[in-house]
Amino acid sequence: MGIEEQWNNAANIMVAMVTTYGLRVVGAIIILCIGWMTSRLLYRAVVRLCERTPRIDRTVALFLANGARYTVLVFTFVAVLTTFGIATTSFVAVLGALGIAIGLALQGTLSNLAAGIMLVVFRPFHIGDRVETGGVTGIAREINLFFTEIDGDDNTRIIIPNGKLWGDILKVPTRNETARLEFRIPRPANEDIDTSISRLRGTIERDARVLKVSAIGIDTLEADKYTLAAQVWTQRESAVQLKYDLNRGIKQEFDREPAAVERQTG
Repeated sequence: MGIEEQWNNAANIMVAMVTTYGLRVVGAIIILCIGWMTSRLLYRAVVRLCERTPRIDRTVALFLANGARYTVLVFTFVAVLTTFGIATTSFVAVLGALGIAIGLALQGTLSNLAAGIMLVVFRPFHIGDRVETGGVTGIAREINLFFTEIDGDDNTRIIIPNGKLWGDILKVPTRNETARLEFRIPRPANEDIDTSISRLRGTIERDARVLKVSAIGIDTLEADKYTLAAQVWTQRESAVQLKYDLNRGIKQEFDREPAAVERQTG
């Protein structure tokens, strides 16, 4: 066999390989692109479809959309393997064995998935609710399969594993329309208690945003001072500003001399 014939055989083999596997690679790339685009389109379609029905919460809509997207990606991956002639039945069996091993190694991740399902089913909070857990406070923006995204008070995006939200104590202040504020004001021991309570109550009740004063009185007693305490109810959206304004008003009220107060009220 001459050199020329050897080169011809090598060229024929290369052409056969390129023809066989090159077309498969191109087909796999096309399948991947179609699968990726389909998953994104299906995600948006599910979200839009759920938004048309007011009975479906946005939390459920995003969860269903993510589930549909990942399902399409899994079938896309299987189709790519089929393109290269890999038997999917044996592949599924291998995946089952690997799944058991991976499941044991990724118990935390699977627990986050289970927690995500529980959050969607029982919905302890919704998208847009203010949540407080584990020292983190912010507005819930999205609940994914494994984690939840929260915008903190400083507008920082915070990623929390779903297991933390489901397994720890969770506060959802925005579920109730009203909020309670507490005020504590130290006063000197020689100041008349009834007069101090009357001044404090008057300062608080003059603000129209105050719904009611549920309790007011002496919180603590010490040798040189006592501490006044008041519990005030208001609408939640005005709670923060009311706290600031009442703190200012109470400070200004007690900075005035008692004699001046008596002259004004006399």
